[in-house]
Amino acid sequence: METRVTDQASFILRRREWRDSSLILDIFTREHGCVRVLAKGARRRSAQAPYQPFVMLSINWSGRHELKTLTGIEGQVLPIAEENYLALLYANELIAAMLPPGEANPDIFAAYLSLLQHAVVKLDESRLRIFELDMMQCLGYFPDLHTDALSGQPIQPDLRYQFVVNSGFVSCAEDARDSVSGYTVVNWRRGDYQQDTVLRLAKSVLRSTIDFNLQGKTLKSREVYAQMMRRK
Repeated sequence: METRVTDQASFILRRREWRDSSLILDIFTREHGCVRVLAKGARRRSAQAPYQPFVMLSINWSGRHELKTLTGIEGQVLPIAEENYLALLYANELIAAMLPPGEANPDIFAAYLSLLQHAVVKLDESRLRIFELDMMQCLGYFPDLHTDALSGQPIQPDLRYQFVVNSGFVSCAEDARDSVSGYTVVNWRRGDYQQDTVLRLAKSVLRSTIDFNLQGKTLKSREVYAQMMRRK
């Protein structure tokens, strides 16, 4: 049975050319999650404007198969600072790689929209960490930051902890490798990114958690960023 969907708030995650004048778009919608649509004639010069990333869209589609047909599109360009494009393309890749198709994720949609709204000026690193954390927690991939994963006791500021992927923080000896203070963990839990130690911890823990759950998938934006750093 053919489905018809209208007026869906959405963003383009990625696009690729199809035949002479069309595009296949991976779309992230508020109510239907990730959807793939065929945009016929989208590469014609007069139709280019809405088919870009970081544009707030309202779209319609129809179809009975996995690849839907785009039947309507309107776009509102957000004032994104160009220097944020790579970080936002990373966020797009992360969503496309980790979210199951066709499942609504309104909380992740809201977190992504918040990230874009903050991208009108240069993004602070903490904003990207907040988005990653929100996404991992919404998907159920991130452990509790309140308690020791082994003992179940509250994280204590005066103890040392190690992070175990897919489990959480566990108390450890003072001189244990890669250990952090409970104080740093507590500050992260509170959303206090003022200290560099919190930012470093968030980046390390989220990177290992994301990599574990990507299950071997690679993100091109990471490779581009690494190349840019090598050229400096």
